[in-house]
Amino acid sequence: MAARKSAFTRKREVACNAILDATSGIIAEKGVDGFTISEVALRAKINRALIYHYFGNRDNLVAQAINHILSRYQPAQPERGADGVERATRNHIEHPEVARFFFQMLLNGRQLPSLGQRTTNNIEVLERLHQERAPEAPFDATFVVIIIMLAQLSWAFSREEISRLLGLSVDEGDERFIAQLKRAIGQGVLAAGTSSD
Repeated sequence: MAARKSAFTRKREVACNAILDATSGIIAEKGVDGFTISEVALRAKINRALIYHYFGNRDNLVAQAINHILSRYQPAQPERGADGVERATRNHIEHPEVARFFFQMLLNGRQLPSLGQRTTNNIEVLERLHQERAPEAPFDATFVVIIIMLAQLSWAFSREEISRLLGLSVDEGDERFIAQLKRAIGQGVLAAGTSSD
C-alpha cells in the first residue's frame, strides 16, 4: 500500500509542478489577469478539473505559481551583501514573471503576498550592520531593502526597453545596472555609518 501511495504522491507532484510551470510561463507572457485556466491546462497537458482540485481557485493558483518560482531560485541560506544582491537581481532577470506579478497586484489594488523570510532577513542584517557602525545615524533599513527590491523588480521587466533607450545591449545594461546597484548598496551602508544628519 505504501508503494502505491508513493506513486500517487509522485504523480501528484509531477502534475502540480507542470501546472505551476505552465502558470508561471503564461503569467510571464500575458500577466496575472491575462490568462485562463483552460490555457494553463492545455500548456500543462493536464485536465482542467485537476487544476481546480489541486489549487481550488485562480487566485490561489497564481499565488502558488509565484511561490513555486521563488522557491526554485532562492537558496536555503540567502547570500548577504553585494553578492546576494547580484544573485537576486539575476534571478529576477531570469524570472520577470515575478516582477510582473507584484506590479500587477499593486496596480490592481490586490493584497500582496507577505514580504517573505528572505526580505525580513535582509532587513535584520542591514539594521544590525547599522547598529554596529553608527546607531545614532538616521537610517531606515526596511525601506532601503524595499528600494533595492523594487529596483530589481523594475529592472527585470523593463531592462530591454531601458537598454534600448540608452543605446546599450541588454547584457551591457544588466552588467551596468548590477554594478551600480552593488555600488549604491555599499555607499548606502557606509553613509548610514558616517551620516551626521
